[in-house]
Amino acid sequence: MASRMFKNIRWLIPGTGKTLPCGDDSEIVVSSRVRVARNLTTVPFEFKMKQADAEYLIGLVHSIIDGKIAGEFLNLKDLKPLEKESLLECHLVSPGFIKKEKPAGVLIDEGGNLSVMVNEEDHLRYQGIGCGLNLGNLSTLVFGAEEFIGDNLEYAFHDDYGYLTSCPTNIGTGMRASVFMHLPGLVFTGEAEKVLKSALQMGMAVRGIYGEGSEIRGSLFQISNQHTIGFKEEDLLERMTKLARMIIDIEKKARDTILAKARNEFEDKTFRSLAILRSARTISSGELLNLLSAVRFGVGAGIVKDITLETLNEIMIIARPANIQLYFGELLEETERDVKRAEYIRKRLGAG
Repeated sequence: MASRMFKNIRWLIPGTGKTLPCGDDSEIVVSSRVRVARNLTTVPFEFKMKQADAEYLIGLVHSIIDGKIAGEFLNLKDLKPLEKESLLECHLVSPGFIKKEKPAGVLIDEGGNLSVMVNEEDHLRYQGIGCGLNLGNLSTLVFGAEEFIGDNLEYAFHDDYGYLTSCPTNIGTGMRASVFMHLPGLVFTGEAEKVLKSALQMGMAVRGIYGEGSEIRGSLFQISNQHTIGFKEEDLLERMTKLARMIIDIEKKARDTILAKARNEFEDKTFRSLAILRSARTISSGELLNLLSAVRFGVGAGIVKDITLETLNEIMIIARPANIQLYFGELLEETERDVKRAEYIRKRLGAG
């Protein structure tokens, strides 16, 4: 089981196989994502879809991509609960997807950057994910797959409204672009609320690590476009990229202020957090995010020199509840997971 989980995190590790290279400013932008929703004219929309329709669509899409897009097609009914949770923890599928009762499936490409969900809220959800500010490369990957599959199907499209989707908020381009940002500087200086309120006024949504309805922890924020109708795809990508660069510049200035005025305090917090990670015998998921946040700040600032951002990204993914169980190949209770998580982190950071 562990091998599948490791395939899921290859987008975190640039230079492995077919994985896209990491984008810019990865000390601040943990990852970027481009997601596109499409439906077919020949199949009832998801909320009217019957079991036979769902099975037909899975077979149809699988036959189109089989041998044409290098990767693995996973049928949801064949996956164990931990494997479903692992796909979610690696951000390759949505929370709603793993709860589907109707037949559903997902393609994950060989590089781990592209996933195509079949029978999620829409017939097809194309998603590209990669580290750093990487929206251009990811959109090329996503729309390449969307066009290839679309050449063999007919997408539901209206001349006035654009692509038709199950949720009205996705009508138009059907595209959402997002950046997952680490903003400890803005949190410390108290500017986070002001900056993120500006993002909301610009038509963006601000959420936690797992998107809508999730808690914001570890100074980690997901920012995405709210509107999809009335814009071209390239315009939405440009708006998101400009906003991300603006926030990056403000965050860098905030970090400079911190290092100028409170360097000792932040160095102490960084090295205390690193010491805990290298020596703790039990660590919860919530505690881990806060510890990694402090160390990530230290790596980005050049305070910590023997750990890479890629290592921290790996830890953040592998140490999650389902993945840590897949890593050790055991079903674990919460307290056992906390012990195994600490054991894994100690080994990964070269401690005893």
